[in-house]
Amino acid sequence: MSEHHDEAMRWLGVDPGSVRVGLAACDPEERVAVPIEVVPATAAFPAIRAIVRREQIGGIVIGLPRTLEGVEGAAARAARKLGDRLARLDLPIEYEDERLTSVAAERGAPRGESADDLAAALLLQQFIDRRRVRRARSGEEER
Repeated sequence: MSEHHDEAMRWLGVDPGSVRVGLAACDPEERVAVPIEVVPATAAFPAIRAIVRREQIGGIVIGLPRTLEGVEGAAARAARKLGDRLARLDLPIEYEDERLTSVAAERGAPRGESADDLAAALLLQQFIDRRRVRRARSGEEER
């Protein structure tokens, strides 16, 4: 994860799945991430491209599913493949460990409803929180 883009901007969180893809965005100040929508996996690229344009997204964070041991399997390879495709949008692409976000999202979603957009919001919130801490630390070091 490079995260060399230090200025605050709107990020799009992507929770990839083989059937559905959850999408979330944060505000331009990177304070809070909110769910946007769930799209079919087969329509993910055009949906993300449209959201990037409509919402003035500056970067994309893709959930990277790993095992509890940190190993990347087939789902992680599929997430990286989506990232390679999204790189055509000419935006920064980052990956965020999403080991526990889907479970947390399922617990928070109304019964019978998809939790994929909530999972995207949780992984994006985790990402922007870590960026905020790093920026605060680098600001302290500059003093």
